[in-house]
Amino acid sequence: MRGNALLPVTAQATVRIQAATELTRGLIRQRTSTARRAERRHQDAYYRDLWVDAAAHVGAPARALDDGALEITLGALVVRVRGTHCSIDNREVLQRAGDKVLVHRLLGEANLPAPEHATFTLAEFGRARRFLADAPGDCVIKPGQDSAAGSGVTTLVRSPRDLVAATAVAAGVGARSSRVAKAAGRVRRLTAMYGQLGAVPLLIERQVAGGNYRLLYLDGELVDAIRRGVPSVVGDGRSNVGDLVERLNAHRLKAGGVIGQSLVRPDLDCERTLADQGLTFASVPAAGVEVRIKTTINQAAADTNHPARHELCASIVEQAARAAQIVGVRWAGVDVITPDPTVALARSGGRILEVNTTPGLAMHHHGRPGQVEPAKVLLERLLSSAPSASSAPVRVEGAR
Repeated sequence: MRGNALLPVTAQATVRIQAATELTRGLIRQRTSTARRAERRHQDAYYRDLWVDAAAHVGAPARALDDGALEITLGALVVRVRGTHCSIDNREVLQRAGDKVLVHRLLGEANLPAPEHATFTLAEFGRARRFLADAPGDCVIKPGQDSAAGSGVTTLVRSPRDLVAATAVAAGVGARSSRVAKAAGRVRRLTAMYGQLGAVPLLIERQVAGGNYRLLYLDGELVDAIRRGVPSVVGDGRSNVGDLVERLNAHRLKAGGVIGQSLVRPDLDCERTLADQGLTFASVPAAGVEVRIKTTINQAAADTNHPARHELCASIVEQAARAAQIVGVRWAGVDVITPDPTVALARSGGRILEVNTTPGLAMHHHGRPGQVEPAKVLLERLLSSAPSASSAPVRVEGAR
């Protein structure tokens, strides 16, 4: 066990207070950040163009709906798309895949290698303390349900102090995205979020070393695979890390999302990743020195994504496909980390991290346009299996 691993009883009260603070900060940022609103506009425009282009490619009409979605007619099959969301997976599947705790259990029952983990809530904080104390290396804290795009995830958790901070971040994000809060009316939503804090499901996992791979499947068939890099900046000898990150985000906004779909959020994962390199946001890297600014990969630049089908052995492709099947996802992005993609996960110590519905498609285009275009592949295959146009239209609903 790690020295000084257990915190006093007051740690539970401390983490609750910090979680409420994180929830408040997140709500304020959500409502006041003009950069994030611009980011969402760029993402919406990018995906609207992507789906319209894919529909034109297969000769399918695409009709804009009042809620911002597109309705694409493939013979007698009608599919709704909006952003990354596509209605071929229904709401029940979306909710099941969004429950990371459940997915870990399903993978374990199928003898598929999920990360070693423990589940807990703020009221069960002792479970996380004990897991961290027994872990031989770094841990990851994340919301256990309904979060996406790496939101609320903190890596490189090593000390009890790290654990308190990371748990507070994950609980704050989890409360904002919880199903209870979303189901509440607008007036009661804020109360529901704060009321949920103590019950938000959370995960602590042993951090897995290796390359981060996204495998994209349609009905169990591999469409594409990429290796994803981490967000980074390059020093100029004058600017501190915080300024370099601001400059990077401004560049992405100016480019309209073409060189990066997401802004880099200076969060706890940033702080932990910089600290691991002996740096802070105030540090001034030497000219030409590359600095990792996050360990989570969701906010990386477009050109850090690399084609990887040729890197992955058949065993990994088969196990990831089985994971998607077990969760019941047709259009699935399966995340795998492995130190050696040429051998089976059991041999390398690699793990299947998540099974994602509504997978992001930009990462498969960015840095290598035209090589694999998943939206076109999806519509082509749906069109080939669609009922004839003379039969009654079949609506595939469930997009959210």
